[in-house]
Parts: sequence; C-alpha cells; structure tokens
Amino acid sequence: MKEIICTTNRILEIDLTTKEVGEFEVSEEDRRLYLGGKGLGLKYLYDRISPGIDPLGGENILALMMGVLLGTGAPCSGRFSAVTKSPLTDIFTASSCGGPFGMALKTAGYEGMLVSGRAPQPVFINVSADNVDFVDAADLMGMDTHETQEALDLKKTHGALVIGPAGENRVLFANIASGHRFLGRGGMGAVMGSKNLKAVVARGGAYKMVPAKPGKYEKVKKKATAYINANIVTSDLYRNYGTNAGTRFCHKSRVLPIRNFKQGSHEDAPGASGEAMQTRHKTRYSTCKPCTILCGHKGEFENGDIRQIPEYETVGLLGFSIGIFDSELISQFNEICCRSGMDTISAGGTLAWAMEAGEKGLFHSPLSFGSPEGVADTLEKMAHRKEHGDELANGVRYLSGKYGGREFAMHVKGLELSAYDPRGSWGQGLSYAVANRGGCHLSAYLIAMEVFFGLLNPRRTGAKPEFVRFFESVTCCINALHTCQFTMYAYILETPLTKYTPDFLLGMLMQHLPKLAITLTDFGLYTRLWSLSTGIPISNRAFFKAGDRIHVLERYMNTREGISRKDDILPPRLLKEGRADDEEGLTVPLDSMLDRYYRIRGYDKNGIPTDATLRKLGILPRITRAEKAGIKSREIRPGNRYLKRGYVGTMLWFVGRAIQAAARVDPEVRSEMERLPEGFTFALGVMPDGPAMFVGKDQSQRFRYLGWKQEGRKIDLFLKVKNIEAAFMLFTFQESTATAVAHDRLVVDGDLGSVCPVVRIIDMVEVYLLPRLLAQLAVKRYPSWSLGRKVWKRFLVYARTICGY
Repeated sequence: MKEIICTTNRILEIDLTTKEVGEFEVSEEDRRLYLGGKGLGLKYLYDRISPGIDPLGGENILALMMGVLLGTGAPCSGRFSAVTKSPLTDIFTASSCGGPFGMALKTAGYEGMLVSGRAPQPVFINVSADNVDFVDAADLMGMDTHETQEALDLKKTHGALVIGPAGENRVLFANIASGHRFLGRGGMGAVMGSKNLKAVVARGGAYKMVPAKPGKYEKVKKKATAYINANIVTSDLYRNYGTNAGTRFCHKSRVLPIRNFKQGSHEDAPGASGEAMQTRHKTRYSTCKPCTILCGHKGEFENGDIRQIPEYETVGLLGFSIGIFDSELISQFNEICCRSGMDTISAGGTLAWAMEAGEKGLFHSPLSFGSPEGVADTLEKMAHRKEHGDELANGVRYLSGKYGGREFAMHVKGLELSAYDPRGSWGQGLSYAVANRGGCHLSAYLIAMEVFFGLLNPRRTGAKPEFVRFFESVTCCINALHTCQFTMYAYILETPLTKYTPDFLLGMLMQHLPKLAITLTDFGLYTRLWSLSTGIPISNRAFFKAGDRIHVLERYMNTREGISRKDDILPPRLLKEGRADDEEGLTVPLDSMLDRYYRIRGYDKNGIPTDATLRKLGILPRITRAEKAGIKSREIRPGNRYLKRGYVGTMLWFVGRAIQAAARVDPEVRSEMERLPEGFTFALGVMPDGPAMFVGKDQSQRFRYLGWKQEGRKIDLFLKVKNIEAAFMLFTFQESTATAVAHDRLVVDGDLGSVCPVVRIIDMVEVYLLPRLLAQLAVKRYPSWSLGRKVWKRFLVYARTICGY
C-alpha cells in the first residue's frame, strides 16, 4: 500500500456513450478556491455544463467527489459528495453520503469521478488503481439496492454506488445507495438510471492517505474528538437515540409536520421518538466509518428482522406527515424506500399531498391520513411506476401543477420540504426559501439555534438573515472538506468562548448583535484540519470565503437555469395559514428577511448575484484598473532582438540545469517528477525557432537537462512562448506565467495531464533561483519554506546548477 499526502488529486472523466476514460489533476488554484468535495464538484460542472440541459440526458454529469479528509482518520470523515443537475427540480443538487464507496475510490487513487453520456445497454463501472472497466449489468437489472451490492462481490476494501428499481425507472426522487447510506435528495438515482448505469464499483486498498503534517494533525484530531465527546448532542442525544432525538424537541415546540403540515404536534408523536425506539427495538450502533458521533443505529423488529432505525426526517415524513405514529410501520415504509432506492423525505411528502388531495377530491388513490392501508403497496408502485404510482413518482410540484392543490404542495423549488414546520422557526423558514437545492434543512440548520438550544428567538426576524448566510457558508466548507455536518454542534459550541458564555448573554449577543457574534464564532478546527491535511496554509477568513464562493457559485448556476426571487418562496400554507394547534395562528414573515438576506449575500433585489459579487469571489474574472481604463493588456514593443534572444537563451539554460539539480536535492520536486512517466520529455521555448530548453526523465528516474536543441526527440509537453518579446517580459518578471497564459502569450502543446506537475516544478525552481521579490512576481504563490530549505538546499541547487550535476 503506497502512502500519499491527503489525496492523489486525480479526477476520472468517463463518457458512457463512447466508453472513453480520461483523467486530470486538481489544480492548486481550484484547491484553494473550492477546497474539495462539493466545492470542486460544482466548479467542474460549472465549467462543463451549459444552462438548459436535460437532467436525464447524456449531457448531464454526475460528479462524485471524495474530499481531502477522507482516509486521514479525522473524526466523522468517512463521507463523500455528489453533484448533478436534478431531474426533480431542474436545478443543481448536491448530496453527502457516509457509505463505503468514498474510502474505496479514494484508496484506489482517485479523488473524484465525472460521469457523462449514456450507455447503450445497462452497465456498471469497475474502478481499480490500474484500470477502469465497463461491465455488462443485464443480470443486475431489477435487483434492489441490497441485492445489487451482494451480487457485486464486494471485499473489505471495496465500495459501490448502486440504484434500485426506482432509479432504473427514473423516479424523479430516486436515490443512490452505498452500503446502508444514501445520496438522498434530488433524484440522483434517476440520473444514474437515465445513463443506463446500474452501479459504480471502486476496488480500493492501493493507497493510504496521510496528512501533510501528521504530528500537528494528531493534536487537532484529539481536540476535535474531545469536543465531540463533550457536547450534549454528539455525545448523548445522537449517540444514544440517533437523529430521531429531535422528535422530542420538535413536538414540544410544535414544529412537527403533522398531516402534511396542518399542525405541529400530536399526542402520539413521542411514541415514535428516538428514546422510544431505543427501548422498543433494542437499538445498537450501525454507523458510517469512521464515526465518532455514532448517530446511526439498527434494531430488532416484530417479524424478527434487524433493520436500520429510521432517521428523524424519515419518521417525520413517512410517519407524522401521513398520520402514522407506529415505529414498526414507519420502519417497514423506510425499508421499502431503502431497497427500491427512493428518498424517504420526497416519498413521504408526496404521499401526504396525495392523501390531502384525496380528501379534497383532486386526486384518487387508496391513501388516507392515519391509515397504513395502501401505503406499502403505493411505495412499491411508485418505485416501479405502475398504476397511480407512476404519477406520484414525479413529486408534488408536478402533481399540484396537473391536479391542483398548490396551496398544500409542501415543496420549495420542486424539492419536498423536510420535517420542520417553519411557522415555529422563522429562521428555518428563510433557510428553506433560499436553499440552493430547494426545501432542504441542511443548507442552514437554524432550527438548532431556534428550537434545540433557544439561542435565537424563533418568532423574530432579526439576526436570521445573518445567521442563515453564516451557516450556509460554513456548511459548504464542511461539505467540501468533507466531514459530517453534525460536527458543527461540537466544533463550534464547545469552543471556550461559546461554551463558557452564559446562555442568556450568548442569546442576547446573537439576537441583537449578530455580526459581532458571528465574528467571535470560532470554526477554526475545520480550517486547521484542511490545512494540516493538505499542507496548504489558509486563514479562517480565506476558508470562510471559500464557503461563500461555493454557495454563491451554486446560486449563480441556478439563476442561469431561471431561478430568481419568484422561486425563493415557501408553500402558501406556511405563509397564509396558521397551525391548527397554534392559538396565535403564526405564519412566516418571509419578505422582510429575504430583502436583508439578499443584501448580505451580494445579490440584487431579484436574488441574482451581482457581477461585483461574482468578481469579488473569483467566480467571474476581476476587471483590472487597466481594463477599466480601456487598456486590455500590456503592449509588447519590439526592441533589440539579439540582446533579448541572448538573455532568454541564458535564462533557459540556467533553468534547465536547475530543474536537473532541484530534482536531486528537493523531495517535493522529486515527488512531482514521480508523477511523470519514464522517458517523459518536456520543453520550454520561444516560437517559432527561438531559444529553448529540453528536460527529460531517464531510465534511472532522474531529470536530465538535454540541451537547447530538439535533435529528433519526441516531446511529450511543449510550453511555447509566442515570440521573443513575450519571453523577455516573462524572464525579466514584468509579467507572471499566469498573466502570460491569460493574454494568450504562452500556449501548451502535448500531454495536458502533465501540465500541473511540470508547472509546479518550474515554480519551485524559480523560488530557489530568484530573490523573494522577483520570485513573488514569477510564481503564482510564494511558498512558506523552512530555513534549511531556503538556505542549505538553495546552496545545493545553485552549486549543482553551475557544476552541471
């Protein structure tokens, strides 16, 4: 097993139509700007997908992204992300999963996969460290998610993503299974089904991930674990009762989704709580790996089965929302969805709409509130698109558009609402309305601050826009690392300033001085975990800005699909109709919160990110002062070509010999060199026939300077400066390499996959050769090196360069 620092940075690109397999590397710029996981997934889709494509067409891409913490042993880091365009909402959706596929793909040597196209026949993809195979999946078709994984012969170091019948039949809220965990929301399973892709199998174990700074990393891990074991939610409530510990709090605060959100509490609800299920079903742990919180559980049921205990959202939507309070029945419905591969939130929300539409004579089905009759059968029919299940498989936005009943269609942007009634939690209402993927509670979990801890007044609009924005961006960081969102309870609330400030004072500060409260909030554990694992220094401010960037990019991608203020809305029931058990009849005052939220985010009044915001975050290129003044780029003027040619030739000779020297002295240069195959040759020169340098990797795996003539050699990668004037500007450091590329003065010919390691090698050599002031002009980011590396190794590089060995 080969050890690597944090990640190989390798991303697979697979076209199912042509069966072409490519590979590219995560650039350092993208790593700094988007961190990993969800962030990189969105960036790659933004670069590749045109607005308006069909989510179930071959142009759509399913991005599977692992994140830098996976495999490093950080608490609760056994997670990965997926990003695609949703067939349910027609906008972009991202999901997080804790199944074994992530670790398997990472240890096979890949940080991610981008899957496009459509296979002519059902297939599954088999990925190992050495190969990518397309395997006939005809025998797997029709199998449920459990049966499919059993048939794939998965070993301990393997993992798979699979769909069940719902994905095969393109149910718009079909999900994807990995072990007993799911990429749950937005219909990702339907995207796989539309591609004739039954499964993706990763056969890992070839690589072991180690953090860049293991000593410091271990200390931060211990601190993170201590925080988790100290926090009441992560060490007690979730660990003992799972996420369904939330039922007790939500029942007390009347924010349960009883009977399609007609009321917020019910006397029978505590009987299906996490505490009640622990006793009734003799629960034990069944979690993601590795996990420190241990919120996942399984238990014993009346028919003798051992099954996963339903999560809170499942209990809320497949139970309370349809008037069912028996955990045995809820578990049966959950098991049908898990095996067929359907999102339990959307499935339950759709059943609830059908029940209420039936009461009003709008839609005919065998379903009614409070009765289990017909529920299991309807779920099966939805998964197989049979009879009335065929239309139910399209979700509540489609159904209410066709049959009526929009006033009780509980969705935002087409995504069925999760199990919190925002009439008792206004910040959660704002979060639902502006969530990028639709009616999602995980975009910004304000319910915790308003209901669980009582730190924000749930019936006041003040401070809610600020905290929605804050938690959105922190959540994006977490899903880019990638780790579990539940760590927020511990990593933020157990920091000394927050923990030891009295609750009443902390609440006053958050409610009345939200900017100050946010400024004082310490989320630095996430920053340090990312920085120490990658070896790339980053400040808390830059880390948080990356979260802003990820969130705003996703919003911008959605606005290109037509999303605007008109879509940042809650179901009419929540805006106009009070809960049946609320004497005050409160509704959600959304508009005032929405206006302030847009201003904080840098959106216009219609909810569109402004160009200034997009440029500030680096999503759109910045306009330089010269460009504002009408000067597009620096003018190159001819001068004494002979002197310039001589100078550039000398510099190229020196750089070529320095690359040879640095590869023997510096382990980081050597590591980049090892990424390149034996016999690899690259060149840097001036077009059309100007000075050049040629460097090659010999049979002993060493770089050698090959001189200034090509002499019939095969060149794998040629970096070409377009003319001698441009080269002179480059080598007198009037213009950086990045600027030269931007102005189309430096072009690449050859193996594009090798550009990143070659450029990184040249950057490191320039840092060795040049004084800091000049090197900062020549390279994209000046590194922070130890004194020994700066002095002793620099001396060795110079000595070997001059002596030629």
